[in-house]
Parts: sequence; structure tokens; C-alpha cells
Amino acid sequence: MSPSKPVLLIGYDVETQHRSDTTVKFLELAPRIHDEYGTPCTFFVLGKTLIYHLNEFKRVKEKYSHLIDFQQHTFSHILFKTLVIEYRDNKLIKGAHPKEIEAEVRITSELLKALLGVECIGLTAPWGCYRGLLDMPDLLEALWRIGIRFTRSWGRNERDSLPVSLNIQPFWYDEYVPTHPSIFEFPIQGWHDNALKERLKSREEYLDYVKKTIDYIAEKNLVWCYVQHDHSSFWKDPEMKIVEEMIKYALDKGVQIMSYKEFYLKKAKERGLIK
Repeated sequence: MSPSKPVLLIGYDVETQHRSDTTVKFLELAPRIHDEYGTPCTFFVLGKTLIYHLNEFKRVKEKYSHLIDFQQHTFSHILFKTLVIEYRDNKLIKGAHPKEIEAEVRITSELLKALLGVECIGLTAPWGCYRGLLDMPDLLEALWRIGIRFTRSWGRNERDSLPVSLNIQPFWYDEYVPTHPSIFEFPIQGWHDNALKERLKSREEYLDYVKKTIDYIAEKNLVWCYVQHDHSSFWKDPEMKIVEEMIKYALDKGVQIMSYKEFYLKKAKERGLIK
């Protein structure tokens, strides 16, 4: 699904499961940076993180709702599928039962509505998984009933590892399996920021990766679904200058920066799902 011009979708997984000075700093600095450049983004919020940082989230919602799109990341970072992660010495992490996942997603949507006044229509699956939810029709149906209209779940390759090819572009589930609901998938291509930062020595190396990826999507007219985390945003970068540089570089290359919800609504209108 090629866009009319290259697009960068910046999505932050805000997921610290306790009261954290790092998350407090992130919720202060990240919105300010996006406001300075007039560029939207999406916060995929863990339910626990919302509870532990409610006042900070309320301030962000009050001041930056024109730019910050709030979606969810489950309540407790529950895993959708069992993973055997190659780059972590084949560590096995067991997936949860679909009913547990459904309950966590429902509760987090209710919290976002009750505490922030947000109608949640999107989620990021913790850790990501290979092929997203293509092989989980019952879960897709449950997510649809809860009100989820887009997911960000295809975040691993065939080895449960990284990176994911940039040629895997956003798609509708029912385009591949007609019996699936019309939920839109945003694959997380490339590296998860925290996983790559574990392997690099300098911020310059990471920024080089970001710029090369932006060059590629600009040349090929692609969408890059970029992921960053609250707890890794300050890696060798206390002022989040990497994000500033990424935004400036993308804009200079003619790449459009959108929130995930904004991109979803555009595609849903084109498909005739909404007016």
C-alpha cells in the first residue's frame, strides 16, 4: 500500500510499569519537541504507566492534544504470542491466552476513556510478533468488538528477531484473509530503538541508521512505522536530540510526518469505511 508521498509515523511505547523519573521527563520533553516542529506523533500507553503518571498524562492531553495521539499498549505489557528471540540467546517468552489479552485491552481502553477522555481505536502489541495477527482471527474479532480499528503488531521477522523489512507496508487484514475484520495493521519495520541501542556504542551510529532509513523511504516512497520507548529515549541523549534530528532530516527530505490515527483515518476514508 504505497502512500502518495513518503511518510514517517513516529510511535512511542510509553510503558514503564512503575513511577519513573525517566517517564516523567519523557512526558515533559517529547511533546515539547513535537510542538516545536509542529509534527504529530502517537503515544501507545500502557495502562499501568497511565495510572502511575496520571497527572503528567493529563497535562500532555490538555496542552498538546492537537499533536499527540493517545492509543494503547495493553495494561501490563501482556504478550500476544510466544516468542523465541534469536538475538537474546533464543530466550523463550510465553504468550498469554487470548481471553487475557482481550481483558487487558478492554480495561486499558476503558481507562483511557475514563481518565483522559480518549476513545481508543489503536494498539501496539507488546514485543511485536511475526506476521502480526494474521493467524489470530479470534483475537482480531475480539479487538474489533472492543473498538480497536488499527494494530501495530507485526514487529518481528521469521526468526522472532529484528529487523523487519521496510518492504512490509501497512495493510488491511481482510485484504489477506477476507473473513478477518477490517482492521488496519502497521508493521514496525527496521529495529526497535531499544534493541538496536543495546548493540551500538554511540548516538551517532543510531542517528546514521535513522537517516539511512529515511533516505530509503524517501527514495522508494514508503511508510516507516518507527518505534521508540520512553525508557530508552535518553540513551546517550539526555535532551532527545536524536528525535529532533530525525524530525528535521525527514522534513528536509520531503517526508510527511503523521500520527498513526491520522494515517489510519486517511486510509479508512479512502476505503469508504468512514465519511
